[in-house]
Amino acid sequence: MTTAPDAVSADQPHPRAVVYWYSQTGQLREVAEALTAPLLAQGWDIRWVPVKPRVEFPFPWPIRRFFGVFPAAVDPESLVDLIEPAGGFGTEPGQLVILAYQVWYLAPSLPIRSLLKAHPEVVCNRSVVSLVACRNMWYSAAIEVSALLRSAGARHVGVIAATDTRLQATTLVTTLRWLLTGRREPFLWFGRAGIGDAELARIGDVGRRMGESGRCPQDAAPIVPTLAAGDLLAGTVFRRWGETVRSAQRYGTIAQAVSLATFVLGLTIAIVVGLPLIGCAALAGGARFGAMVEGFVRRRISSVGAAVYEAVTP
Repeated sequence: MTTAPDAVSADQPHPRAVVYWYSQTGQLREVAEALTAPLLAQGWDIRWVPVKPRVEFPFPWPIRRFFGVFPAAVDPESLVDLIEPAGGFGTEPGQLVILAYQVWYLAPSLPIRSLLKAHPEVVCNRSVVSLVACRNMWYSAAIEVSALLRSAGARHVGVIAATDTRLQATTLVTTLRWLLTGRREPFLWFGRAGIGDAELARIGDVGRRMGESGRCPQDAAPIVPTLAAGDLLAGTVFRRWGETVRSAQRYGTIAQAVSLATFVLGLTIAIVVGLPLIGCAALAGGARFGAMVEGFVRRRISSVGAAVYEAVTP
């Protein structure tokens, strides 16, 4: 039987968690703080470990670097060197690992992929809750992270996803403006870029329920079937197109630039045409389409609803 944290007697150790995180904009830290605030209020000990690449990625992104990182971002074998944190990489028995990460081109960010592949000791034999913050498409990245966690020997517990819940056209404009210029504030009829207060409150409620029940809630990562289907399809295309761009690099910078420009053009067409077509397929498929997509994602990402507190108590 799983014991809730607020039922632990005074002579028992406090439940503990360690948050590994990498964020250029600071948004992911905001989301992770929203998740852990209720845990702190319930007596958890939280340790924060930033993941720092030896060569920093820029923010805001120069447009050439923004698209230039694409081939490596979608390459499962591409890694970057990380600066070892004080005390080294690794966690202690009894600590829940909260792995907080961004999404780059429908894949986990390069620093987080590098952490899991080069330093599996961080999650080996540990319960892990992965926390992703992005515009709206997190599915392919979460599937890759879950596979990496299993390969590293983690007892993967669950996925928590925080997204910008506004209209897709709105978030596309505000997110690109933020990433390329560093400007997050509202402009024209657009609101502030990034994850809103209501979504942060939802993540806080997830943290509260996780602390009280000892389980990662089933609804911690809501799945939107049309977005998930588009994400999974695009994720496959991105990985194959990344191979094309990497192959073009052998023929010089011009060939690489042409291949990247072709990718950007195809991406634009896919956004304008592809998602509406998937939406039509979802309408035609009805509830069966939604159940099929959600079931596929759930099977791939986690053992959602599994106990976290029981597993991390020494």
